[in-house]
Amino acid sequence: MDMLYTVLLADLSMVLVCYAILLLAFASNVVLSLYHNINITGEHFDAKRLWQGVKKALVLVIGTMLMVTAVDAATTLLTQYVPDINEQVHDLITVAMIAATIGVAAWRYIKDAYSTFINILNGKPSEVAAAVDTKE
Repeated sequence: MDMLYTVLLADLSMVLVCYAILLLAFASNVVLSLYHNINITGEHFDAKRLWQGVKKALVLVIGTMLMVTAVDAATTLLTQYVPDINEQVHDLITVAMIAATIGVAAWRYIKDAYSTFINILNGKPSEVAAAVDTKE
C-alpha cells in the first residue's frame, strides 16, 4: 500500500505541473477574450459565459485527478497478479492519459488565445487568425 501512495503522490505532482500550464493558457485566453469582446466587438460583459468556462476547467481538474488515481490503483494492485505490468508500462499509461486530457485542453486554450491575440492586433472583430496570418 505504501507503493501506491508513493506512485500516486509522484503522479499527482506531475499533474499539478500540467495544471499550472493549463491555468496559464486558460487565464491568457480569458484575459484576451474579455478585452477583445468588450473593447473591439462592443459586447457586454457576460458573467455566465465566464462561469461556464470556469466550471469546464474545474470538471477537467477533478476528472483528471480521478483518472490518475484509478490508473495508479489499477496498475499498482494488478502487479501482484499480472507480472507484465511493470513501472515503464505504468508510466507510459499515466503520461499518455495526462497528455490526452490536460495537454489537449491547454493546447485548445493556447490556440484560442493566439487567435484572439492576432484579432486584437489587427483590430478586426470577425477575422480568423489563420486568415490574418496569410495576409501578412
